Amino acid sequence: MLLRVLFSLSALSLSIAAHAAATDTLDTPRLVGIDNFRDIAGTTSAYTAANDGTLRSGVFYRSNALTPQGTDLAVLDSLGISNVYDLRTPSEIAATPDTLPTGAEYQNIDIIGSTTSGSNVTNISFTSAAQAVAMMEETNRAFVSDAGMRSQFSVLFNELAAADGAALFHCTAGKDRTGWTAAVLLSIAGVDSTTIMENYLATNDYTAARVAATLAAMPSSMAAIYAPLLGVQASYLQAGLDEVTAEYGSMDNYLKEGLGLSQETLYVLRGKMVFYNSLPGTAGLLGNAASGAQLLSELQNSSLSGDYTAYNYYLQSAIDAGTLGGVEATVGGQVHADAASYLLRQGALLDRAAAPFASGTDLKIGQYRLWTTALAGYQGTDGSSRAASSNEHTQGMMVGLTQRFSEQLSAHAGIGYSRGSVGAASGDVDTDLTFLKAGGRFAFETLERGLFLEAGVSGGRLDYDSKRELGGGLGTAKGDTDGTLTGASLALGYRLPLSGVILEPSLGVRVSHLDLDGFQEKGSELALEVDGIKETRRSAVANLKASFAPVGLGAGWQLTPALEVGYEHALGDHQVDSQGHLLGLDIEQRAAFDSRDQFSGAFSLNAGLGAFSVGAEVGVIGGGDSHGASGNLKASYAF
Repeated sequence: MLLRVLFSLSALSLSIAAHAAATDTLDTPRLVGIDNFRDIAGTTSAYTAANDGTLRSGVFYRSNALTPQGTDLAVLDSLGISNVYDLRTPSEIAATPDTLPTGAEYQNIDIIGSTTSGSNVTNISFTSAAQAVAMMEETNRAFVSDAGMRSQFSVLFNELAAADGAALFHCTAGKDRTGWTAAVLLSIAGVDSTTIMENYLATNDYTAARVAATLAAMPSSMAAIYAPLLGVQASYLQAGLDEVTAEYGSMDNYLKEGLGLSQETLYVLRGKMVFYNSLPGTAGLLGNAASGAQLLSELQNSSLSGDYTAYNYYLQSAIDAGTLGGVEATVGGQVHADAASYLLRQGALLDRAAAPFASGTDLKIGQYRLWTTALAGYQGTDGSSRAASSNEHTQGMMVGLTQRFSEQLSAHAGIGYSRGSVGAASGDVDTDLTFLKAGGRFAFETLERGLFLEAGVSGGRLDYDSKRELGGGLGTAKGDTDGTLTGASLALGYRLPLSGVILEPSLGVRVSHLDLDGFQEKGSELALEVDGIKETRRSAVANLKASFAPVGLGAGWQLTPALEVGYEHALGDHQVDSQGHLLGLDIEQRAAFDSRDQFSGAFSLNAGLGAFSVGAEVGVIGGGDSHGASGNLKASYAF
């Protein structure tokens, strides 16, 4: 293991060398005074890696000693190199000091140090080229077997992972210590073994002119013996790779057990080097999941990639596992769209809850009715290829007063609250709505029969809290904001008393408007800046109510049953979206509920004793892939 012979001859070659002509087809320029300078991502084009990866240029550069000539330094300055790692011994550095790119931080990591590989060159002699080849092969084995060298390589790879910008590593000739480093990096990136070897052997092309000049300056007999030290052969690198297999069984074990590198560091290095053109399990994705997968892919070009971040660890783990683990469905914030859709449909629930008391048909002129209703509801929407499933829960209470002013006119007003809970795509949103509601009915003849016009308005203040479990070790994104929810309805109906039943068909329109402020989620690297949501839902509404004749229960109590069926048809663009932003990237998600048509049915029983009444109502809701139920308890007193 006589490395100093190699390094001494490499230094000699640098002092004598000519350089190869610049080639426009290279990804990185050829330098006059640093002929083995190149991007490890490729020579003529970027290398491919496993799992549909492509190596990024401008991340890691390899070279021989930094002795720029002519415009070399200006070229280096243009590459954004933040760190230079010099792998040479102190004596090599003293003989040929580096000239650094402007602003680059310099660090010496002496790979051979005081190991047995650093024997005094005066004690070394070769009598054949075969001996020189054998020494080069032993050198590469030492990179694996020598504990001191492993320790220094460990420092190097950890430093490369931590580098803020482009990093350059080099030794004297840029082929042995540098060649092994490049081969290991390409292995981490997932480049195939044939390409790794081609990259290693490219040194012979890059340094051909310098090596030829060095050999020409030697006696021919000496040149024949020492020629193997000035270039590279496949057997050199292969000797090191075989040593990895012999001692550790695999490159991964060498990296983790031999060099002590963490999985996180390996993922950082891979994230720096590789862009994955397609992510696992994304073929055929549609809608929200496709948008989420696109965001995860685009984040590869953000500051979260190739660094010690939860995102980088998640993505690299997903590449290894062959699945995104469902994060493609959670990352976009679908629950915000679902919550907006839910709120826009709250007006119908409030109208149904107040309906038994709103008309004033059971009151005498000048009479009032004080009423209260406790409301509850559930609605779920099945998942599809476009969106994950969602569920909505509502509970609340409303207190109101209705007065009949005349034979033809009544009015009502109420105040209440509605607490909603929306769940979708591993997210939850809680909404607290405090609202006022008012309306009236005008009959063209009398409130008891004939044509009538009914109108209502509502408005409320909204508190909004969200929590999204992103999965994949990405944490929980939380956010809160506030806003307003307003609505109005107008219907034309006809009240038709028949024997034992009163029919009340109506046609109308309902409008709801949500104005929700934007907000910034917190708690996760993938927390979104969520845009404000300003959405309006307009719909045509048809209802038919049948109130049956009261049934006496004794002791003055009367039981009145009623049935109601309804149909609502959304007008215009009925789909609800949310938009978010992350590190300059946009993500749009659509609500799971997207049915234009919704049907409802309800059955109610009201028990009355004089001026006092209590009742209950249960209902069902359906439309498209959506289904649900509603219910409320009621009480009132007329005076």
